[in-house]
Amino acid sequence: MSTTPKYEVLYFPIRGRAEQIRLLLALTGTQFTDTGVADWPNLKPKTPLGQLPLLIDRSGAEEFVIPQSAAIMRHLARSLGAYGDSEREAVLAEVLAETVQDIRAKFVPIAFAARYNPPADTVAKYWSEVLPHNVQLLEKLLSRSTKPEAGFFAGARPTYADIMVFDLLDGHVTMRPSCLDGSAALKAFMARIAALPALAHYLATRRPSELSAG
Repeated sequence: MSTTPKYEVLYFPIRGRAEQIRLLLALTGTQFTDTGVADWPNLKPKTPLGQLPLLIDRSGAEEFVIPQSAAIMRHLARSLGAYGDSEREAVLAEVLAETVQDIRAKFVPIAFAARYNPPADTVAKYWSEVLPHNVQLLEKLLSRSTKPEAGFFAGARPTYADIMVFDLLDGHVTMRPSCLDGSAALKAFMARIAALPALAHYLATRRPSELSAG
């Protein structure tokens, strides 16, 4: 019987946009191959959209190569049981996932300032105004859970969208460790996700973040 993982994640050898995919696979106890792409110019024309990350799903009769990180997350969530336990929870997860995408789009130029070169006042405004506003949005969504006492966004257990929030906020906290100090609810959520036994080994052994405090 083959022990080769049925899933392979292809991305540059950083956390980046593939980290949420790795976290979801770890959360669901799914073995996977984490392939760091070294020769991107040679691989790029062979990919569906000329971009990374990619998921290669070998769980079926035919190999399935999937681009687009959000599509990968939803595919894995459906396949691995992390999409919520009811239609209501699934919708709550989808709303959360879309919100995370919106927040991430504003965060990326700040996180990778050396590449995007945003004005200093834009960076300052992000941390003083934009992030606090988005924290309030996330707190509101957290309060809408069908099982608020559990401390997850959709129901009694975490979904793929919870993992997306964790990954997003983990990047923020890496850069500004105190940035969630005004939100007891989100700090507790982050601690709750990090303490999940299924994630413990992965979080303890994963590659260092490419982001830095500043």
